[in-house]
Amino acid sequence: MAAFATAEACDSNAALLLSGDLRALEPIFKIYGQRRSFSGPVVTLKVFEDNVLVRHLLETRGEGRVLVIDGGGSTRCALVGGNLAQSAQNMGWAGIVVNGCIRDVDEINACDIGVRALGSNPLKSNKKAVGDKHVPVYIAGTLIRDGEWLYADSDGILISKMELSI
Repeated sequence: MAAFATAEACDSNAALLLSGDLRALEPIFKIYGQRRSFSGPVVTLKVFEDNVLVRHLLETRGEGRVLVIDGGGSTRCALVGGNLAQSAQNMGWAGIVVNGCIRDVDEINACDIGVRALGSNPLKSNKKAVGDKHVPVYIAGTLIRDGEWLYADSDGILISKMELSI
């Protein structure tokens, strides 16, 4: 991926920001993984303290997409760990954004994938396979829909209704 600067994208797309077609997530996420910047079409998932559907999605071909997981903001357990991050890397996912926690931070930081999460927690999640795929999610003050585009770098995370020219 060519270098992409979210700050530059905001500066050069004022009309999209004004219309709501380009939105910035609130700055609540910590940065993990080898890829400091990543982008791709969004796949949404809504779960709560249960990562079975996370595993199901990350074990499919990512094709440069970004999995956005609305974990309800829970910090009581992790939704993504080192094994899932490795699987995501191997399957071609560009990144994972978790409105919740991760674990196995050192393993995730060794993976060639971009990860954003609220923090880390060593506790594993439930395994009940409860949740919804491909539904609109509301994370960090922003509504995110399946198929929109996500752009992340060290400055923050943007959501766009369409692919932006880099």
